[in-house]
Amino acid sequence: MVADNFLSEVLAEKVRPTMSARLEPAEFRRGPGGRPTRAEAERRHAALLETAMRLFLERGLDAVSIDEIAKRSAVAKRFIYARYRDKSALFVAAIEHWIGDRLDVLQTFAPSPERAEVGLVRFGQKLLDIGLQPDALALQRLLFVAAPRFPELAEHFVARNRHRAVSEIERVLGFYGGRGEIELSDSQAMAEQFFIAVVGIPQRLALFGLREPPAKERRRLRTAVRLFLDGCRARQL
Repeated sequence: MVADNFLSEVLAEKVRPTMSARLEPAEFRRGPGGRPTRAEAERRHAALLETAMRLFLERGLDAVSIDEIAKRSAVAKRFIYARYRDKSALFVAAIEHWIGDRLDVLQTFAPSPERAEVGLVRFGQKLLDIGLQPDALALQRLLFVAAPRFPELAEHFVARNRHRAVSEIERVLGFYGGRGEIELSDSQAMAEQFFIAVVGIPQRLALFGLREPPAKERRRLRTAVRLFLDGCRARQL
């Protein structure tokens, strides 16, 4: 219990600076007959997921109730239960919504027409920018706490999102594979290895509040990309 309370306090402290936006959504619009329009229902749903995510990151899974989420989202509990069977299902959906927003950023990344090393350093920096955001670090801490206690929840989340999370990395690596610069024998495994090589150590250090100076992060990134390319660069016959 003491550990849970401590982790909740750490989460709240790490997330609070990024949560300056108001939790309460704007007034909901209604169509003829007083029923929400389809667009309004979608906006309500997005507001629900964003509010739930903020609350989960601030205080942890256990400390947040469906009642509070409904109140802070300005929706009825039946609106929530019509979509999610319980708080765990809402938790997964809120994380997936959060991931979707970050994937939108990656989807706009166009691989560089320069050589693979230059392009992958630029792409790696984009991954670092996302992976080292305070919200991303807070989510990692939250998942570390929740996964051992809710193994089925963790398994469900990984099954639904593992490929989704690396698909954009596969796309970028595939660009250089298509140009004959690298060999992709197993695109998903190589995408995961690229992510670990680039983000793994900087994110682990940041989780402990030990983020490296920018110049050292850049050197580490360039080294990680070179080592990755040494393992998959197309061989000359």
